[in-house]
Amino acid sequence: MGAVSRPPFVRSRTEALAILLAAMVVGACATPRTQCPLGTNLARRIYSGGAESEWCRRGDGVRQGPETRYYESGRELAVGEHVDGALAGVWRYRFKDGHNWRADRWDDGALIAKTVDPRVTTMTPEALQALGWTTSGIIKLTSHDPLLGRAAREAVMTTFVAHHPSGRPRIAGSYDADGLRTGVWRFWYADGRPEREIEYLAGVRERVARAWHPSGAPAVEGAYVAGEREGVWRWWDAHGRAIGEASYGAGVDVGRPEGGMLGP
Repeated sequence: MGAVSRPPFVRSRTEALAILLAAMVVGACATPRTQCPLGTNLARRIYSGGAESEWCRRGDGVRQGPETRYYESGRELAVGEHVDGALAGVWRYRFKDGHNWRADRWDDGALIAKTVDPRVTTMTPEALQALGWTTSGIIKLTSHDPLLGRAAREAVMTTFVAHHPSGRPRIAGSYDADGLRTGVWRFWYADGRPEREIEYLAGVRERVARAWHPSGAPAVEGAYVAGEREGVWRWWDAHGRAIGEASYGAGVDVGRPEGGMLGP
C-alpha cells in the first residue's frame, strides 16, 4: 500500500489522534451487538464511510475479548478476539455478500494457521475489491483508517509492568492508544535472567523475537512480519550449541538456508 496523504483538515499527528479518540463511543452509547465478558466494556468506532467496529476493553483501555467489524451495509466483515491486547483465537473474515473467505488462528499475536477459500486465488483484483472493500478505508485484514490508525499505533498510552513475588520484574511492555500491544515486550525468569523478547505492532508480532534458556543460553531467535515467521530462524540447546535453523516465507518453512542446518 502506498503512502497515505493527510486529509486537509488534519494538521498534525496529535490532531489525528485526538480525532480517533473522539470517534470512540463506550458502553451504553454503543450498539450492543458484541457481547463483552465480565469486567470489560464495549467500545465502538464509526468510520467516515459508515462502516463500524466494536470491541471489548478492560478498565485500563486494553483490548480483551471479542471484536466485530462491519461493512457500511451493516453486514459482518470480521469477527475475532483479543487477549491482553494481542490477537488470539480464530478470526473469520466475510465478503460483503456474507460468505466466509478466510479464517486465521492466532496465538499471542502470532499467526499460526490460515485457511483461504480456494476461489479467492482465481478472482481478479477487481472482483475481490467489489466483494471486500469499504469506502471508509477499512481493508479486509485491519480495522483502522490508515491515517488515524497509524497515529494511534505510534502513540504509547499505557505501560505495563508485572513482578515476581521477589519484586524482580516479570513482564514489561506497552499498549498503544487502541489498547493493543506495541513495541518490545520483555519477560524475565524469577532469578532476573531474560526469558523472552517479542516485538508487537497493533497487537500482532512484528520484527525480532528472542528467547533464552533458564541457564541464560540463547534458545531461539527469528523475526515476524505481520504475525508470521519470516527469514532465518535459529535454535540452540541449553548449553549454547546450535541445534537447527530454518528459513521461512510468510510463515511457511521453505527449507534450509545456504550453509545451514534444517531446524525444528
